Amino acid sequence: MPKQSLSEYLLSSPGVADLYQRATQSHFLSLAGQGRLPTEVLSQWLSQDRLYAQAYIRFAGGLISRVQLPSKIDDGDTSKTLQWRILSLLETALSGVKRELKFFEETAKKYKLELDILGPVAEGWNLSSKSAAFGPNKVTKDYIDLFDSFTAQPHGNTSKTLLDGLVLLWTTEKVYLDAWTYAKQQASQDGDVEGDVDGGALRKEFIPNWTSEEFQAFVKECQECLDAYAAIQDLDTEEVGAANSMGLFKKVLVLEESFWPMVA
Repeated sequence: MPKQSLSEYLLSSPGVADLYQRATQSHFLSLAGQGRLPTEVLSQWLSQDRLYAQAYIRFAGGLISRVQLPSKIDDGDTSKTLQWRILSLLETALSGVKRELKFFEETAKKYKLELDILGPVAEGWNLSSKSAAFGPNKVTKDYIDLFDSFTAQPHGNTSKTLLDGLVLLWTTEKVYLDAWTYAKQQASQDGDVEGDVDGGALRKEFIPNWTSEEFQAFVKECQECLDAYAAIQDLDTEEVGAANSMGLFKKVLVLEESFWPMVA
């Protein structure tokens, strides 16, 4: 029987299915896919997602600093070839998030959305709070802290390995893809967005972007790089060797569930 890959182990472990469903199938996503998400709620969520994306840039840079490129041009060592592949993946991640931030601004302007509303509150989302200054809410701050733990010094944690970072990268991207794929599946068959309360921003712009073939290919490459790197680390998914990866994987699922606002 072939040895289980790390990603397969993480996705199939006991207790994960329920966590994963809650992280990717919220009521917020259902309303988004149906065109029933109010503009104010969308603006509040996008404001936080934009802060998340900015921290993602530092995170990707921190992972690049952990890549150990081979000193020789090519000696047939597949582990060294993999380092180049991972570097290419991280370059794609950086260019993608840069494009994403620009896409946020252009789409927000087109649909009259705000990207700097909802300040930090004590317990994550509070859609009625308008008094606080703009900044990350508790959930976003927890995500930012997690990303920043991988950055270069002085804020980074040198005990965080490249494998840890690849687990985090793949998990966040896969959950994001699956969440918006779920949202897309909630849409009516006629595809009419004329009556969408956000003017069509989600179903015409954001959801197609977050479920595109290009994004699917990127998530697949994240998974393949993670599994290949875990394999050369001789990580034993049948014992305690993958405990750190599982802990990080579940932490992201819990964060992601809370990252979607509670809406009526």
